[in-house]
Amino acid sequence: MPTTARLLQVDMAEHTKPALADNPVLSSQGSGWHGIFFNHYDHSAHESPEHQWMQHVIGITGQGGHPGQSEHQIEGQIQTCYCEPGEMLLIPAGMRYASYWQQAGEFSLLGFSPQFFEQVAHESVGVKPVELIPHIGIRDPLVQQIGLALKSDVEAKHPAGRMFGESLVTGLIIHLLKQYSVWQPQSFSEHKSLSQSQSQTVLDYLLTHLDQDIALPDVAAVLNLSQYHFCRLFKQSTGITPYQYLTRCRIDHAKQLLRTTRLTITEIAFAVGLTNHSSFTRLFRQYVGMTPKKFRTLR
Repeated sequence: MPTTARLLQVDMAEHTKPALADNPVLSSQGSGWHGIFFNHYDHSAHESPEHQWMQHVIGITGQGGHPGQSEHQIEGQIQTCYCEPGEMLLIPAGMRYASYWQQAGEFSLLGFSPQFFEQVAHESVGVKPVELIPHIGIRDPLVQQIGLALKSDVEAKHPAGRMFGESLVTGLIIHLLKQYSVWQPQSFSEHKSLSQSQSQTVLDYLLTHLDQDIALPDVAAVLNLSQYHFCRLFKQSTGITPYQYLTRCRIDHAKQLLRTTRLTITEIAFAVGLTNHSSFTRLFRQYVGMTPKKFRTLR
C-alpha cells in the first residue's frame, strides 16, 4: 500500500533547511538563551515546500529594499501580499505552511519553543495552552523594534549577557498573547512593589554574581517569582528594568575598579561580567560619557 509522506519538520534549534535554501548570516546559536532563537538572512528568491515549524516563528522583513511580492499557504489557504520593509508574519508552531518569495530580500526570524512560550504565558496571566493566530504582512512597531534590538545584541555577541535578550522576549510574548491569540485579555491583578528585604536580596545576588552571565530566570528564582512578575514588580519598585539595573551595577563597580586598582581595561570588563574590551568600552561610554581609559586618567 502507498504510504503518505511525512510532513517536513523544521527546527530552528538545529537548522532551517530545506524550508530556506540559504544559511543565516547571523544567528543566536551559542547565546545561552533557552527556548529562544534568532536568525537573520540575506536570502535569494526562493520557494519553500510545505512544512511545519517546531517553534512559533515571527518573520520580520528588512529595513532596506523594496516591497516584495510573496505567496503564503497556511493550512491549505493561499494568501498573496506585498510585504513592505519592517512588516511581519507570524506562523504558529505545527501549522502547515509553504511560501514563495519572488525577490531576494533581507529578513529576520525569531522563534520561541511552545514550551517556553506557554511557560511565560501561564506565569504571567494563567493561560495554558496558548493558541496563536497566524498573520501575514502586518505592521507592528513594537515587534519591529524588539527584532532590531535583538539583531543588534546578536551582532555584538551579547555584550551585557543573556538578561537583555531574555527581558525583551518576555515582554514580547505578553504582547503576542494580547494581540495575536484567541485569549481575551483580562485585567491584570494589582501587585505591590518589592519589599525592602526583597530588593536587598536581589541586589546582593547581582553583586555576588556580577562577573557572571546572569540569567533573568535565575534572578527571579531568588524571590520565587516568575520572570514576568519579577520584571513587573522590579520596575514598579525601581522605575527601571532588571537589565538596566544590572548594567548600572556593572558600570558602578567598573568605576570603582578603575579608581582603586591597576587592573587592565580587559580584566575589569571580565570582572563586571562583560565579554570583551570593546563591548565594555562602548557600554561604559554610553553610561558615563567617556571611555574607561579617560575616566581612569581623571580619577
